[in-house]
Amino acid sequence: MNSIVTAEYSVPDFGELVEVAPGVLWLRMPLPFDLDHINLYILDDIDGWVVVDCGLGNADTRAVWEKVLTGLLAGKPVKKVILTHAHIDHIGAAGWLCRHTDAQLWITAGEQRTAGEYFQLKGADSEYFTATTKGFLHRLGMDDKQSEGIMGIFTGISTLIHPLPENIQALQEDCVITVGNKDWQIIISEGHSEAHACLYSEELGVLISGDQVLPRISSNVSVRPARPEANPLSAWLDSLSRLTRLPADTLVLPAHERPFYGLRGRLTALIEEHRQTLIEVEQACSAPLTVMQLAGLIYKRELPLFNLLLAGGECLANLNYLLAETRVHRQLNDEGVLVFSRSLNQSG
Repeated sequence: MNSIVTAEYSVPDFGELVEVAPGVLWLRMPLPFDLDHINLYILDDIDGWVVVDCGLGNADTRAVWEKVLTGLLAGKPVKKVILTHAHIDHIGAAGWLCRHTDAQLWITAGEQRTAGEYFQLKGADSEYFTATTKGFLHRLGMDDKQSEGIMGIFTGISTLIHPLPENIQALQEDCVITVGNKDWQIIISEGHSEAHACLYSEELGVLISGDQVLPRISSNVSVRPARPEANPLSAWLDSLSRLTRLPADTLVLPAHERPFYGLRGRLTALIEEHRQTLIEVEQACSAPLTVMQLAGLIYKRELPLFNLLLAGGECLANLNYLLAETRVHRQLNDEGVLVFSRSLNQSG
């Protein structure tokens, strides 16, 4: 059960601003996906502005930023750009915005490493990146046509991020950034991405949650080709548990959908949802399954190619979690594809 309460703010049109807390402005940017928007937040720093997340690095996003910078934010400079994480809809326009405004970029070291992967298809490491990624997709059980299609998607994604500036400041766990006269604590969470940063203001009772906590959908938690043995689901569940320490009346400002109250209830629901999925995955492995076979059982519908990649990465995250708990075991079949089976010592 989802026990959230949507905050009573009007949803801004693209390029408009709504104040959701003193000195905290909500800005929406368009996305050309099923999820058609991203929420960005702008903090009043008295003699300037601090931007949290940036949108895609495409013409539509730049046009909205130009409107905002020359209109609603005119008169004070953008001093800092803070990124919650390195997914393309958050980081894409960051390099352009920093160069356009001479702002300093702030991002965790883990997310900066992830950002570097976007440029590997164009650089000296392109052959290694391609071979590594195709090998990963093959082990999931994808065929050559699917693999080639996904590599094409990666190439397209890489065109939606501007190169990052050289002047980068590393965000660290529990560091405090003062904006205006308000302190914002950095809370780093693993799982949805390498080192996702949330911003929490105790004085305002506000959490800028990025993709870590969304009101109605669960963030994708996937194993990535760069770290095929990782256990991101364990890290993500731990990070959700840590956020339950925040006050029950915290106003949550997510990257998608609408601001809401009910943080603890939403965290509990997310944790329980994933616990149930783990049980479902473990039971499905009563017969040996590849990751792609499991994805077909779990999602029960035909998925577009990119969503199939997300589904496969998420299924592998569940399997790696169960593998760490010895609830499943794995082997490579004769075609070099991973096959997972429920451990013999599991019953029920």
